[in-house]
Formats: sequence, structure tokens, C-alpha cells
Amino acid sequence: MRAFIAVDLNDETVKRNLEDLQRALESSGAHLKSVKPSNLHFTIRFLGEISEEESRNVINIMKDLDISSFRISFKGLGYFPDLSRISVVWVGVDEGKNELARLAEQVEIRIRSLGFKPEKKFVPHLTICRVRNELNKDLIINASKPYVNNLFGETFVDSIKLKKSTLSTDGPIYNDIFTLHLGMKT
Repeated sequence: MRAFIAVDLNDETVKRNLEDLQRALESSGAHLKSVKPSNLHFTIRFLGEISEEESRNVINIMKDLDISSFRISFKGLGYFPDLSRISVVWVGVDEGKNELARLAEQVEIRIRSLGFKPEKKFVPHLTICRVRNELNKDLIINASKPYVNNLFGETFVDSIKLKKSTLSTDGPIYNDIFTLHLGMKT
């Protein structure tokens, strides 16, 4: 199965705010595809194709994570790889970015112990659009200017999931394989 470890975005108010941004980007005329609101998530670690046995091992290491629930706020925009060649438009994290980074670091250490190759440095971000043609970057930049420093809302992160991704013509379909509920802060 094609799998990844993620934190879902479950807050409906934040989703609505991000949908407004997505509509603004779509109406710019740029050739891009917005991520469905039901699919919005932080990818903590992409795993690629894994076997059933590997998925059980990943679940076991997830159970050893030592992190409490935490609050995150969504603020600002960014582009991957950069402004000169935009392939992804994302929303950043203000409050909670250190906690997300700590979570990703714990996952990375444990995943490597299972033989997975190291992954590049984790950058806390929520992908909202994938750009299909980089020639339209000026349209994207102009449409996103009003949102560059926007606060899109905040939510509480209280779980992390192992997810299966099935690619389809309508876009990816995500199914939860395992959910780890994070401990409460004391």
C-alpha cells in the first residue's frame, strides 16, 4: 500500500477559510488543482509503498511517540520549490510549528530505525493547491497577495494517523489505517 503519516485538518472554520483562498487562486486563471477540503492534512512522513508487515511495524513505532496534544494556527502562504518555479501553494503554521517539527523529528527517528531512508528536513505546511503549469506563476502570485499574511484560523491537534493513499482519476483517496490519540498537556 502507498502510505504516509499525517495530521488531519478537522476544523470546519479553517477549512472554509482555506476554501475561500482556493477559490481566489482558481479564479485567477492559473492552471492548478486545489486539494479537496476532506483531504487537507500535514504530511508528517511519506512512506511510499509499504507491505502489511511494514505497516504493523510503523503502527508499533507510532505507539511509542511521546507528544501531547497542541494548538496550531494557520498563517501566511508559501510556494514550493520557490517563487521562480511554483509547483505547490501552501499555508504556513504560526503557533504550533515547533510542536509539529518535534512530532516529525520523533517520527523520523523511529522510521529510520525500521530501515526507511532519511527524508529531507520537515517544513510545517498545509498544501492547498498543486500547480499544473509553472508558466502561470504571475497569476498565482497576484491572486495570493491579499492572503500572504492572513490568519486562517486555529485548531487543536489531538491525533496522528497512518494513512493509505489510493490514486484515482478524481484525485487521491485517503483511508485511515491507524489513529494515535495524543496525550493531553498537563
